[in-house]
Amino acid sequence: MRARRGLVAVGVVAVLAVAVVTVVAPVLRDRSQHRLEQRADRAVTATAQRTRSQLLADPAAGQAALRRVADGIDGVEVLAVESGAAGVRLVFQVRVAKTATSLFGWQRATAAGCFAQVVGPGPGPAAMERVSCPT
Repeated sequence: MRARRGLVAVGVVAVLAVAVVTVVAPVLRDRSQHRLEQRADRAVTATAQRTRSQLLADPAAGQAALRRVADGIDGVEVLAVESGAAGVRLVFQVRVAKTATSLFGWQRATAAGCFAQVVGPGPGPAAMERVSCPT
């Protein structure tokens, strides 16, 4: 009789363990994926800021030179270059892919963002704006 109670207790514990793992595993996987996506979004912003600083390093550069500077940065694609009264306006897209290991194998997240930067002829405020990406 005692052995039977022990087996029943072990069975109940096993069923509860399987139920907990079944419920908790997807939550942990989703949380891990969400954190990876956040890291990818932060990397997009950091790459855009790095691109901005390199573009503003030589405000007297022409369209072709500014395009080369932006194209030379990993993950950056220049979408448009326009000259105007305020200076040269570049619209560029930043794409980042992140991978990481987790309890559930490899996870991957990609993020992209488009930005516009006006590079004026002289020193002065030059805010970068986030714009919608073309489809």
